[in-house]
Amino acid sequence: MLPFTALFGVLSLLASAQAASKDDWRSRSVYQLLTDRFAPPMPGLKCNLGSYCGGNWRTIIDNLDYIEGLGFDSIWISPTGLGIEGPTKWGDNYHGYWGIDQFGINQHFGTAADLKALSAALHDRGMLLMVDLAVNHIASTNTDISDSALASKSDGKLLFKKESEYHPVCKINYDDKKSVEQCWMAQDGVALMDLKTESAAVADVLKSGFAAYLEEYGIDGARIDAAKHMDKQFLHDFCEAGNTFCIGEVLEQNTGGPAAYTQGDNGIDSVFGFGMTKGAVEVFAKDKPMSTLARFAKEALTAYADPTVIGAVLDNHDLPRFNSLASDKSNVYNAMALQFLFGGIPTMYYGLEQNMTGEEDPQNRQALWLNGELKTDGESYQRIKRLNLVRKKMGELGGFHEVLASQVAVQDDDIAFERNGGLLVLTKRGEGQGGEWTVSEAGFSASAKVVDLLSCTTATAGADGSLKITFKNGFPSFYVTSEIAGQTGICGGSKEADTAPASSSASASSTFSASSDASTSIAGSATSSSAQLNAPDLIASEVGSTGSSATAVPATTTFTSSASASSALTD
Repeated sequence: MLPFTALFGVLSLLASAQAASKDDWRSRSVYQLLTDRFAPPMPGLKCNLGSYCGGNWRTIIDNLDYIEGLGFDSIWISPTGLGIEGPTKWGDNYHGYWGIDQFGINQHFGTAADLKALSAALHDRGMLLMVDLAVNHIASTNTDISDSALASKSDGKLLFKKESEYHPVCKINYDDKKSVEQCWMAQDGVALMDLKTESAAVADVLKSGFAAYLEEYGIDGARIDAAKHMDKQFLHDFCEAGNTFCIGEVLEQNTGGPAAYTQGDNGIDSVFGFGMTKGAVEVFAKDKPMSTLARFAKEALTAYADPTVIGAVLDNHDLPRFNSLASDKSNVYNAMALQFLFGGIPTMYYGLEQNMTGEEDPQNRQALWLNGELKTDGESYQRIKRLNLVRKKMGELGGFHEVLASQVAVQDDDIAFERNGGLLVLTKRGEGQGGEWTVSEAGFSASAKVVDLLSCTTATAGADGSLKITFKNGFPSFYVTSEIAGQTGICGGSKEADTAPASSSASASSTFSASSDASTSIAGSATSSSAQLNAPDLIASEVGSTGSSATAVPATTTFTSSASASSALTD
């Protein structure tokens, strides 16, 4: 960390520095990992889930091929700052969210030189680094915020040591916005002492520290932990001081609440799209009708200031892993296709590619190396690789990253979206299931030759531009014209369909010779679970509680850019 006396001069230095803006992040695909749980310093290392397990910044560097091989060009790592030491009622600070100095260095993860080396290694590959920051609070093992107590806590290493810099201890009332922003997220076992971020004195230290930190370590973006627990104006000013892309965590299972943090002159760049997360869980894990997903998808088009940079997530370190909620692997595949191809910035939690399960903290934070040993030949790894490839190649043709998908048809088990010339078709029919569905508003020209970029299957549109979808094993599809398919280079040369189209539709019947990046289509399995994801559960996790006929809708909208209890403690 830079000397504290030098921090206040950094803002002016950064004004002319190159920083990664939301325009730099829009096309990116992000792999989220917990530094301690990604890769071990030695093979076969065991992991006590409540303790440090040994992962560090150097082991990430050593395994970047694994991440890049999945098709990701950015990573999001755990908070890097100095944290409380020693075991607590809830275990160790292996996740990094119990910080005492957000801009210091957690020696369990490595040295300052190691963090710089990680940044450099990523940049050498053309990849970006996002770091998690928990600036809402300072952690302690007790609730005493007297000046004398603060001066001695953590051997005097707290970034803030005055009682006047903290809000008085109080329990959050989630029906009161002021209480949400000023009361403490946790008090038992580990106290998250809420900072007065609305105070100019506190805000200046955080803003200056943030700017210096980004510059010192070559960091390209920040995930702002517990954003809903801080004043919106502070969030805006904090991110502006860093002159970099910020994505805030507003943990509400709806669209409007998080979206509000992106709106207005004091909005931040982005938030996570937990509304779409709920839609995916409801449909692909809980078998609700596709109209449920359609509602959230429609909201996503207009609710955010810039929906093209919203974080698209299925799960994370605070939520049940998706494979714990969905027992059908084909449905999980469809949820993946939604995450990567609907729109926004796909932000995937480590382990999805290895079918990891885990419903609650710490089971949803297991060591990756104990779940597949970073294998690259599994079906989920290959499917994610293909989804990333399709997104990347479509983006290279222009316009794809600047739009979200718009629903063009929906029935109980199936939904179709149009996005920049592509037709994304999702189904919850499930493993081993087939059937047909004609999408009358597919948007193709009469008798157009089309290709599914996920399977390299070909088809011919009907004379009216419709497309008959033939489902195989309940898999998703992403159809484009043969011309676009050829430009992507994903499926190689084409082969005409063996059967002629019907008068108004056609079914997919042949297959392109797939490129080496083609994903496997082997049906998999997932651990069944009765766990559910609902709004009360999400809120509680923050405070320590544990076929109808197709319908046409408007076409794609284009957006232009201006350039358990312990989970409560570890947002």
